[in-house]
Amino acid sequence: MINIDQSAQFLFSNRQTHSVVDNIPEALYPESMDEAYLVQARLVSLLLNQNNSTSCGYKLACTNSRVMKLLGVNGPLSGRMLSHSTHKNAATLRTDDFFRRIVELEFAFIMEKDVPTSHEPYNASTIIPYIGNFIPGLEIVDHHYTDFTKVGANALIADNAIHGASILGNGVPKWQSIDLSGHQVQLIVNNSLFSQGTGKNVLDSPLNVMAWLANHLQSRGIGLKSGDLVTTGTACEIYEAEKGDKVLADFGELGSVSASFV
Repeated sequence: MINIDQSAQFLFSNRQTHSVVDNIPEALYPESMDEAYLVQARLVSLLLNQNNSTSCGYKLACTNSRVMKLLGVNGPLSGRMLSHSTHKNAATLRTDDFFRRIVELEFAFIMEKDVPTSHEPYNASTIIPYIGNFIPGLEIVDHHYTDFTKVGANALIADNAIHGASILGNGVPKWQSIDLSGHQVQLIVNNSLFSQGTGKNVLDSPLNVMAWLANHLQSRGIGLKSGDLVTTGTACEIYEAEKGDKVLADFGELGSVSASFV
């Protein structure tokens, strides 16, 4: 096994200095996904301590088949959401706080109940009773790799699934009758349509992502808890923001969420 603390400290230092690297050094590169999640947990602890912050939920990556292909992975990855980098609607973000500002439109939720351990895997139907409000979401992906498409799944996991920030809109309580898989969404940049998609772009439905996360966390001895926030991965093409940009995620009848970069 690699030295988990040293691997996490390497990634933590990169984040503090905005240092760019080709990859995690071979001696510190997680040898398995299990090791990668151990490094992630240690990195998250360092970030929380530095920012007097708390963990407030989970972000999913690689739920979109195009992103899986781009990054060379064969399934979803999870990271932790942190209170200091989770913002309310119409957030103003400092461009210099990020090395990269990769904007993703994301279906998000807040858990209403703890998800109990189950001998049967959860699916899109059986996870619904534990989910509370739907929330329109944006994620800012940030990384410090020369080419993040070449570092491999374990490096992405270890670096908290390259999570930078989340911006969340107002909760919508009555969403269950809406076909999220077919629900159309738009990513609007500086008042012009940049990309559009549907919930089908994330594992065929955001609810499939929620079920995947419940099963994944259970396999790691963790459970989704009441109050946990979850973002389910990009449902549109990604956009790399620059200073002066305003981005808006339009979810139609389910609301919208925006962020500006200064």
